[in-house]
Amino acid sequence: MQNNINYLNASEHLFNLSFSETLMLRNYAKMNNFNFCSMIGGSESIRDIQEAKNLQCDALEFNMVESIFSINKISIAVQKVFKDQLQVISDLKFFINISTADGLNTISEIDKLILPKYIKRKNLIFNFDRRSIAKIILNIDNDNFNYSEYESKINPLIIKEIFFLKDYDFSTSISGGIDRKGLKNIFLSNSPLDYIKTGLFTININKLNFEDLYNDIFSLQKLESKLLKLMSDSIYSRFNYINKRYYHLENYLKNNF
Repeated sequence: MQNNINYLNASEHLFNLSFSETLMLRNYAKMNNFNFCSMIGGSESIRDIQEAKNLQCDALEFNMVESIFSINKISIAVQKVFKDQLQVISDLKFFINISTADGLNTISEIDKLILPKYIKRKNLIFNFDRRSIAKIILNIDNDNFNYSEYESKINPLIIKEIFFLKDYDFSTSISGGIDRKGLKNIFLSNSPLDYIKTGLFTININKLNFEDLYNDIFSLQKLESKLLKLMSDSIYSRFNYINKRYYHLENYLKNNF
């Protein structure tokens, strides 16, 4: 597995991580030759972008982007935070999550996007969250569904936008419902896809054949399971200590005052 082209994704928003846990993941990424990506809470979340800068992130991930206006706000916010290191911006990757019908429709207006010279088009990676898009477009009322049942309806919509974005030199990614059969269908579509996101990891699929990609994804998912267990144990220990301390203090106050 070529770890140097893959990303380890951390998000206090999704996983309720403390800064120390995020730092642990960052250090793990650096020691194991993964690039490190941090999720930003909103298009103008200066605090999150500043924290990502302090962590020396290789990429920033922005959730629920639904308009060209939002992407323009992202570039403005990033320039504010990196105003003293503008050259660093040219090396950053920006994962733009498309997870709604409005977000999908926004792709047709990509020619209206105005990027500063420090942000390269190829470094903007549009990630299509297939499960979220399917749920919204098909009015699915719960999260307990198998994406493969709706793949034939949703995949063509996304593949169309992937080709469209490639015409403008942007990079693309997909997430949600990644299994062996679905992965095979992606390969058969011959879409110019650059990345696949699966939970904590995003993998660059360039020059990988189907079997190598599938094996890499499987290996990363096993690694993700170990990291999630580590974080779960850490969170449990932290809250277990807080609960014990709370009850101890309550008993102390009750018995002594």
